[in-house]
Parts: sequence; structure tokens; C-alpha cells
Amino acid sequence: MPKRVDHEERRREITEAVWRIAMAEGLAAVTLRRVAAEAGISMNLVQYYFTSKDQMIHYGLERVIAVAVARMSAELEAAKGDPRAVVRAAVVGMLPVDEDSRRTSAVYYAYLLRAVTDPEIRAVVSGIPRQLAAQLVHLVPGDDALVELESLVALASGLAVGVLTGSYRPEETVALVDHRLERLFG
Repeated sequence: MPKRVDHEERRREITEAVWRIAMAEGLAAVTLRRVAAEAGISMNLVQYYFTSKDQMIHYGLERVIAVAVARMSAELEAAKGDPRAVVRAAVVGMLPVDEDSRRTSAVYYAYLLRAVTDPEIRAVVSGIPRQLAAQLVHLVPGDDALVELESLVALASGLAVGVLTGSYRPEETVALVDHRLERLFG
């Protein structure tokens, strides 16, 4: 009897290989052949699941966003009921403060770098910061709530890069976010 293959699980395994290459060398280093070698499978098998490098890269972006959204959704649910805690969970959720979020952030920022020259990726990622701010605006006091949130999200984006490049330690970035939240919420 033939072995049953979970096709979605196989796609995830291939995507994990894409992410490992992206974290180590950037998305420019991702090729079908490199991904096959990294995943320990044949190139034909990679091509069975992804007919092109672009399709594979775009699927990897969809997955990294899905992973980040799932993690952030769980954190937001835990903070439910306290507006400041919800905003804090969302903004701190953008930061690479542990191994899992560091990995997700490193992959996501590899995609952001590619978005500079890839209009399809840019179309997917360019609206994310403003969408997050717009989803939280009802929680923040004041007439400038949207501006405050957009600046807080922009701060977190910059701090995330700072952690990934070694400019900041994770706990420093959380302290900076808490400082801004104290000023925002009083």
C-alpha cells in the first residue's frame, strides 16, 4: 500500500528550508536547487509542490504572516479587556523577544528587504503596519490616536531591526515600548 503524504505538511517543510536560507543569506540566495538540498529532498519533489521559485517564495511569505498573526492573536486574546494591555501585546508582538519571534522576524525582514524591489511582495506587506494601527485605534485615548499608534508601530518596526542587527537587546526594546505606552495611556 502506498504511503500517504500530507501535502500541506510537505509544503511547510519546504517553506522551512526557504526560511533557513533566507535567515542565513537573504531571499536572493533562495533557489529551487538550494531549497531541495536544504530540505533534504529532490529538486523534482520541490518542483512538484512549487512550479517556480517565485511561487515558493510567495508561499513562504503567506506562511510567515500566518505564523505571526496566529502568535499575535493568541497574545491579544490573553490581554483582552484591558486596552493598554492589548496595545502592548500587539506592539511587543512585533518584536523579536524570544527565539520563536526572532526567527519569524528575521524571515519577515528578509521579505521586507525584497519588497523594495519586488512589487508583488511590496503589495502584500506595505499595508500591514497601518492595518495594525487601524485595528487598535479604538483602544487609544485622544484625538491623535491613529497618529500615536502608527508612530508606535513604526517604533516597534525599527526596534525589531535593531534587535536583529544587535543594536538593542530584546528587554531594552520592550522597555522603550512601555515608556511610550506610559506616555500614551498615562
